[in-house]
Amino acid sequence: MIDPGGGLTRNADVIDPGLEAATDPRAKPVIGADRQRELVAARLSAERRRLFIVGALLSLAAPLLPYLTGAWETAWFALAAAPLPLAARALIFLVGFHVALAVVLLPLGYYGGFVLPRAYGLSRQSFRAWGIDWFKATLVSTALASAVGGVFLGTVATTGPSWWWVFGLFVSIVGLLLVFITPYVLVPLFFKMRPLADSATVDRIHALVNRAGAPVRDVCSLDFSRRTAEANAAVIGLGRSRRVVIADTLLAEFAPAEVDAVVAHELGHQVHRDVQRLLLGNAVLIWVGLYVASRVTGAALPILSLPSLGYVPGYPMLLFVVELFFLLLSPLLNWWSRRLESAADRFALALTGDPAAFAAAMRRIGAQNLVELRPPRWSEVLLATHPALHRRIQLAESSTPPTPPPAHPFSSSSPPPARPLPTANFNREASREAPAPWSEAERGSRGPSRDGEKASWRHHKINIGG
Repeated sequence: MIDPGGGLTRNADVIDPGLEAATDPRAKPVIGADRQRELVAARLSAERRRLFIVGALLSLAAPLLPYLTGAWETAWFALAAAPLPLAARALIFLVGFHVALAVVLLPLGYYGGFVLPRAYGLSRQSFRAWGIDWFKATLVSTALASAVGGVFLGTVATTGPSWWWVFGLFVSIVGLLLVFITPYVLVPLFFKMRPLADSATVDRIHALVNRAGAPVRDVCSLDFSRRTAEANAAVIGLGRSRRVVIADTLLAEFAPAEVDAVVAHELGHQVHRDVQRLLLGNAVLIWVGLYVASRVTGAALPILSLPSLGYVPGYPMLLFVVELFFLLLSPLLNWWSRRLESAADRFALALTGDPAAFAAAMRRIGAQNLVELRPPRWSEVLLATHPALHRRIQLAESSTPPTPPPAHPFSSSSPPPARPLPTANFNREASREAPAPWSEAERGSRGPSRDGEKASWRHHKINIGG
């Protein structure tokens, strides 16, 4: 059960009647049940904000503090005794460093990716299944980060003053390659992606694709239900690898018009070339950062207590600087992301011509994924990659002829959806005692971020409307 104060309580025998009604659509209606659901979503968001702050601080401290204490240098000099080439010792150091970083962040990943979603009824993973996902995500991230770090050190050692643009070119190519191979390599690591068997839905999606002028290779479903009760959709890949992917939880719970509204939003990103714009923007940001770094290296190295940029045990200090750089820039990047998301919302409204369905889809996302309706303004400005949910609903409602407003965005007085709103099960004991509890799908995750799921500004998963 969720403690009204915002924490988790161990008392499984007491449940707020309003909360029970909010989480069981067949329970006897109680006044304020919809308000209870909104409060639960707000508490979950508050927990995640606190987790983000702790994760950001830990991500900065983990590489920095051991360097200041000499721990990384001690490890490097211990490797020097091994009869191995310098490149092999450097690679071992980098792999060990990134594994150590993953282990330090593991408690936060466990809490944010397993404990918290299960407490709020979103996760359907067992601990073993979550652990396997965390292990796979750690393997991928460690291999990628170690390879990039190795190329950086090698570039600095071999290209002299040209290191910044050579490494910038490498990173840009890697970013483009990752986007292209995502449907072939990264997604199958965590989900089963199959061509969608529902011919009626496929025909509707292809009709949207044709109207949008954004060709895709295929329309596929992802087995989110093995991991989560949350709904999601995206258009992933580039060129020939591009395809529409829809979570089976969304297909099962959303009305056809609502599915179309969500997919139309994703097509808006393709028509606006948002993936390419984000890749270009990130590349420009990285190149500018690398150029500035190359200009200030002479003055910065003494401050950072580094003999050179290619000093292997100094790599954690450089990673600290990179983490801090992107953390400070994240409000600007999030502002840009919100603008792109708003433009995709407007595109979806124009493409479908059904603002009511779009508003209904946003409400359903809020109920099914426990998205906070009105987050604090500071949180939206600094942390949010998407506009607040109430703004997206208002955008759709402002596009419709004036109608009597619903009593509440999640209210039963709103026009009835085609299917019952899915809800999260906050208490197993209480749900078994309910007359006919809603049967939820099993979880299919945010990705390794979100991240295990990391509470970090770097974690991006397939995000609804993203």
